[in-house]
Amino acid sequence: MSDDHVLAGPAFDRQQNMRDAGVFNRLDAMPMRPSPIDPAWIRSGRPVTRCADHSDALDTFAYTVVWDCTRSTFDWHFDSDETIYIVEGSVRVTDALGQTHTLNAGSIGYFPAHTRWLWEVDHYVRKVAFLRREVPFGLRFVTRLLTRLDLDGRVLRRLRAMRAARQESREPRKRVRPSTAALVLMSFAL
Repeated sequence: MSDDHVLAGPAFDRQQNMRDAGVFNRLDAMPMRPSPIDPAWIRSGRPVTRCADHSDALDTFAYTVVWDCTRSTFDWHFDSDETIYIVEGSVRVTDALGQTHTLNAGSIGYFPAHTRWLWEVDHYVRKVAFLRREVPFGLRFVTRLLTRLDLDGRVLRRLRAMRAARQESREPRKRVRPSTAALVLMSFAL
């Protein structure tokens, strides 16, 4: 008997269709929620900050958000790699070496994980942020291996289906026969 039965059902169909079709939205249609800056990071002003989640990767290592902020000056501590696209307004950002960059609407910037930058918002800024958490050093080889072994995407489809089924039913994880890639990984652990 195949373990493809895990891939069936309305939860999988809806989740798979959503993942296969992508995630699309308009900036002005995304519901923004408060996203306050850590008070210890604020140097001046009373920033009002909001964000909206757009999408996230299945592995949770990458996600996209929309964020905005009013007039203020603050330090920002990046715990993930972040690439931003300024949609509206402008901001001056200064790195630890004192180099300043002005980002206006249409500008793209990249901030490495584990860095701190000074942000100076004179009026208002709105950005789309593409964040990627680091894969822990010990897992980098494993993720490269899995990517090469799963060229047709079978493992990822199975993971998506199991995730969708769990979210739909809120049942505990079901035991599934390990794939070839999982068996290879287990052999490295021994």
